[in-house]
Amino acid sequence: MRTRNIPWAMLRGTVVLLYLFILVPIVITVSVSFNAVNQSKFPPLGFSLRWWADAMSARWLQPLAFSIELGLVAAVLSMLLGMPLAFALVRHRFPGRDALTTLALGPLALPALVTGIGLLQFIHAAGLGFLFGFPTLLIGHVLICLPFSVRTTAISLRAMPPNLELAALSLGATPSTVLREITLPLVKSGVFAGGVFAFIHSFTDYSISLFLSRPGTQPITITILSFLEYGFAPTLAAVAALTLVVPLVLIAIVQRVFRIGDFLYAENARG
Repeated sequence: MRTRNIPWAMLRGTVVLLYLFILVPIVITVSVSFNAVNQSKFPPLGFSLRWWADAMSARWLQPLAFSIELGLVAAVLSMLLGMPLAFALVRHRFPGRDALTTLALGPLALPALVTGIGLLQFIHAAGLGFLFGFPTLLIGHVLICLPFSVRTTAISLRAMPPNLELAALSLGATPSTVLREITLPLVKSGVFAGGVFAFIHSFTDYSISLFLSRPGTQPITITILSFLEYGFAPTLAAVAALTLVVPLVLIAIVQRVFRIGDFLYAENARG
């Protein structure tokens, strides 16, 4: 009996270590934001909300709001572009399909730094320097977020019962009705899961934003990176906590409305 329990004990220990590895830095960062002194001390020296008040100033809330706006627009465009692309790649066979798949999923394999430099060079070579700011950031973020939407939508399409749509067509439903009443409801969890992944990837990106942003239109990641040149202050800890809350709130809302857990835990959902 003890011999059989050893693997499970090792598994539980590994899981606990993984959770500690993830959660301990977060706890330390949040604790540092309550320091009473202008030093990143842990455990905190005293208690103060001064740094949270600084984090709520326009200096930080403006780039935070900009990042949220950029992430939401990039996520929506990624879903709108990724859904038909996933349908084409999963449901049809055509010349160049493999090349299109590689292009659609390529940003996942390429380092974001390489993608950022490539976009920067392309924009300058094409004479599109006047677009620097939100337009170029949006182009870059959609490019790196599109693979998430394509991938999750494709997984949902492949998980559908193969004869379900054919059965609806045989009973007299039109193709548009099948798409609206059967296909989209069944794949919506994958579509919105891709949108959530796209938003988080856009919201936390700095490699693309570093090359394509300009003063006045900088995401929160670039603002934090610029502030780090002068050292790490408790204000940054408070800002980091805020940037952690935003994706968590979004995930909770989307899960509540669209049940992306049905995609993330499909096997449990089917059981």
